[in-house]
Amino acid sequence: MALLHMLKAISDSFGFHLVVAHLNHCLRPEADHEEAEVRKLAESWSFPFESGSVDIRHLKKARGISEEEAGRLARYDLFFAAARKHNAAKIALGHHLDDQAETVLLNILRGTGVDGLAGILPSYKRGGVTLVRPLLCLRRHEIEAYCRNHNLYPFTDSSNLETDYTRNKLRLELIPRLEKEYNPRIREALYGLAALAFEDRRFLHALARKKYLALAGVGRREIFFKRKELSTLPASLSSRILRMAHKRFAPSRELDRFHIKQICDLAKSNKTTGQITLPGNVNLYLTQEHLILAGGLNNKVEAPFQKYLKVPGKTLLPGGSLVEARVVNKEDLHWPPSKYQAYLDYERIPAGNLKIRTRWPGARFQPQGSPGWKKLKDFFIDQKIPRYRRDHLPLVTAGDEIVWVVGLRIAQPYRVTGDTRRVLVLSFKKMRMPG
Repeated sequence: MALLHMLKAISDSFGFHLVVAHLNHCLRPEADHEEAEVRKLAESWSFPFESGSVDIRHLKKARGISEEEAGRLARYDLFFAAARKHNAAKIALGHHLDDQAETVLLNILRGTGVDGLAGILPSYKRGGVTLVRPLLCLRRHEIEAYCRNHNLYPFTDSSNLETDYTRNKLRLELIPRLEKEYNPRIREALYGLAALAFEDRRFLHALARKKYLALAGVGRREIFFKRKELSTLPASLSSRILRMAHKRFAPSRELDRFHIKQICDLAKSNKTTGQITLPGNVNLYLTQEHLILAGGLNNKVEAPFQKYLKVPGKTLLPGGSLVEARVVNKEDLHWPPSKYQAYLDYERIPAGNLKIRTRWPGARFQPQGSPGWKKLKDFFIDQKIPRYRRDHLPLVTAGDEIVWVVGLRIAQPYRVTGDTRRVLVLSFKKMRMPG
């Protein structure tokens, strides 16, 4: 209430417009009444009003998270949806100094680093919107006094008086004891600690960002690091770089120090392969030279999968990619073919028997230029294809014989020779999907 009133008072001077967003958590009997009253206030001040209702207890069970975390996620979902709808540049939140002190102390009790000591950030960008907390420097009793002086009547969340939640217990029991027995200004001390840690965090983050841009090889669904370069960095930088990379695939999830240690230990080990599952459906893979974070399949071909090719014609594949097949005279070819093109002797290919598929156990292949056959697995190893990608690379086959490993090599028996008259040209295209 105080934040809304303050912003209303300065909105004309600073030339901004306000939208009110309110989430009904469906946790307390009075929640519906509070939503109605906030709506009434917003309308009386001529502000657009956005609201939503979420069964937080159901969300908690569905996602396997705490009730507090479920409420936070639901609130931010509403706030960002409202910001997108109204093309808002900023989201203003009402956290105050007491909230900051509680957060810092809670992070200390859980075990934290510099970022945790920084607590609630005064401002930061997310998804193109800046979140700001104008009241972070004010004590709760100062905000309450402001409300009294301006005849505002905020609601009291009755659940804040219960000690079932860790934060409430800390607010109602631990901090008052620390104030009484150790430091009567413990809240201000924790706020000051957060302010100092925030400056250190900002410096380290800027340095890590610069290193990240220099070291990371960024693809659409993968981020590569040379493991030697990452392993030689100070831990304060490498941990931040890894968190930046992970955020690209899972912006709402965090890597904790145990994940970071697991990754760094793997990178410094003598192993040439390895895999770690990270929060947010992100996987980290180790190769001889690289650490790779992947948030999905790089070529968007699903496995297992197989489909007959139209010759001539276009064959749409799962994920939106396609293979185009056409038959031309050898004299009309433009050499060399691109990486995702195959020139094949049309007369050697069994009619109507071409498929595109993913690999199968025991698959063998005679690569162009090779005197004999080898296991497809060994070919992938020779080409340094990471294990996680092998099940998703598309193969063109004639029966059980591999004709083309897409993007890598055609088979020796189907190459274009001096005796070739007509050529089957296959083109693999990664299509841009809507949205």
